[in-house]
Amino acid sequence: MVLSNRLLSTVAQLGLVAGSAYAEKEYIWPNAQTDLLESMLYEQQGFGSANSPATFIVPCDKVTFGTGRNGAAEWLRTAYHDMATADVDAGTGGIDASIGFEVNRDENVGIGFNETLMNLIAFMTPRSSMADLIALGALFAANGCSNGSIEIPYRAGRVDATGPGPSGVPRPEQPLDEHISSFKKQGFTPQEMIGLVACGHTLGGVHGVDFPEIVDVVNDPRCQDLLERMINTVPKGVTLTDPIQPIPVKPLRLFATINTNGTMTMSGYIRPCLISDNFPAFASGHVMYGNPPLTFWTYPFSTVIPLAQGVSGFDVEVVDNVNGVINSTLYTNGGNGFPFDDTIVTQPKLSCSEVTSEGRMDLSVAIRDDSKLDTLKAIVHVPEPLLSLTPSVGSIPLDFTKVGPIEGSGYTLYNASIVTGVIPFNFPNNQAGSYIRTYDLIASNSTHTEEREFNMMDGLNSCPGIF
Repeated sequence: MVLSNRLLSTVAQLGLVAGSAYAEKEYIWPNAQTDLLESMLYEQQGFGSANSPATFIVPCDKVTFGTGRNGAAEWLRTAYHDMATADVDAGTGGIDASIGFEVNRDENVGIGFNETLMNLIAFMTPRSSMADLIALGALFAANGCSNGSIEIPYRAGRVDATGPGPSGVPRPEQPLDEHISSFKKQGFTPQEMIGLVACGHTLGGVHGVDFPEIVDVVNDPRCQDLLERMINTVPKGVTLTDPIQPIPVKPLRLFATINTNGTMTMSGYIRPCLISDNFPAFASGHVMYGNPPLTFWTYPFSTVIPLAQGVSGFDVEVVDNVNGVINSTLYTNGGNGFPFDDTIVTQPKLSCSEVTSEGRMDLSVAIRDDSKLDTLKAIVHVPEPLLSLTPSVGSIPLDFTKVGPIEGSGYTLYNASIVTGVIPFNFPNNQAGSYIRTYDLIASNSTHTEEREFNMMDGLNSCPGIF
């Protein structure tokens, strides 16, 4: 791999084949609406998978919460009960996370809803709503419990409700005509109702210990279509994205460390989407089930750049060595390069983060002096309240203190610290034990403001805990 002389020059021989066949049209990085969810969707195992709910329920029987219970089954059930308040003619309800306000209703029997929501809270960010996570969890459950035979295209853009929807989830003891009426309201015919119920029960015994009288039925071949329609049922006014495809070449964890000798060290990872049985990379991540099997090889890079040159973007060249035949493919991100701005840059070696002891975050950020920016603030985003079944993504303001100039660099260093709390590991059956935390940086002076939105903690040191 080569990061071209638009900015950088560092070489690694891959011996792999880039999986560009997955991309229907050229993707331009970054994409605020889909980048994080793309990682959650496809990086299910291995490097990067800590940010994906798939780590809990793929394969199907990975997590059990007790006798007769299954995590994947309960995630699928949660998605249906969330959708079941929909009235498609009126354009209300659907997958909107209103289930968090409805868990005490008689129609939502069982503690699986609470535990599903508590585990998904760990992945809520400004770019991953609870509604999108509920839909993603249903997709993982269907794919894992069908051994990959059900592959539902995933679309993003769902919006969380701020209150409960109407009651009306069908219950086993209700007569058939009431079931038919409920499913019609949700947009399903009687025949489709039978198919959807069959799919749900077969893909993991959805009602499990809560409804032991329901017996699994044979898998219906229409499951993929019916489950896709289920998770794509959304309120009027909500527009979903096109199906998210694997990004052919994706930069990750980009940093510019400012040195005291007139240079900066730019570092990070490049994640090509590859189809290969070779294992030459730093680390890999993969989709558990897929056709063809999909693997992401992650390649680290680090290069020293004169501060007088600076950084604005880079190209990536994939050099393939397959059976002694060398080929080269240049990825230019639509001709403009992969962008990187060196005006406001987090210093990874001076910063740290942890969310398992007290939720501490220490940030050190360098600002280029010729930008004339002299004040720095941050907005820290966390799920609030952390122990709620109906959280929103909170915005906590954070002021930085100016430390002083970084010698010989033309940059000034700023520091700030915050404690945001933790989710108890056993509250209730919380498998994550942590949560994703992001921050926006806002630098300003008397005349203008510059922002760096949605910075993640990946790549920072771990802060020492208090325990």
